[in-house]
Amino acid sequence: MRNTKFVRALLFFVAVAAAGIAGAAEQHQVVNVAGIQSYDLQGEAGNTVIELNLGALAQVTSISWNYDITAHDPSWLADMQVSFTSSSGDGVVFTASATAESGSEHQEGSADLGDLGLAFKVGADGKLRLEFSESFKDLAPGQADGQWDAGSFTIGYVSAVPEPSTYAMMMLGLLAVGAAARRRQR
Repeated sequence: MRNTKFVRALLFFVAVAAAGIAGAAEQHQVVNVAGIQSYDLQGEAGNTVIELNLGALAQVTSISWNYDITAHDPSWLADMQVSFTSSSGDGVVFTASATAESGSEHQEGSADLGDLGLAFKVGADGKLRLEFSESFKDLAPGQADGQWDAGSFTIGYVSAVPEPSTYAMMMLGLLAVGAAARRRQR
């Protein structure tokens, strides 16, 4: 009878610890885009690049946006883009608008990358790279084709490393199992 209670207690604490590790909550990083210029084709030296540290092997699961943009004539709003990539190049390219003309526009929305089959992991360095670029260069070199006037992107991700609270829960479980084992030996 005593062995059954001990085994049940052990299984309970193992299950709680495993649930804490498997059920990691989605975390968020917000990137302010106000004032960022959109200059050149992806990969060119003049583009604005922002690097975020999400933690080693974190998985990017969602992207939300709320921004105002302007494309300078003759460039189109549909030419403006942002690439979200890991150091190894995995990721997605986000087109700012579907409007094939210059002018200003407001956009907001979200995408669950997991539902779309586009979720990806950052590398061991933990870096997510955002590059603001153009899909077609209309203006002379050094002139911005467009501008991100205001707003932000919110990147949702799940950390590959358990949070400190998960380790605390596992430690409490192990202590309880140890105490039960010690009491049982007496």
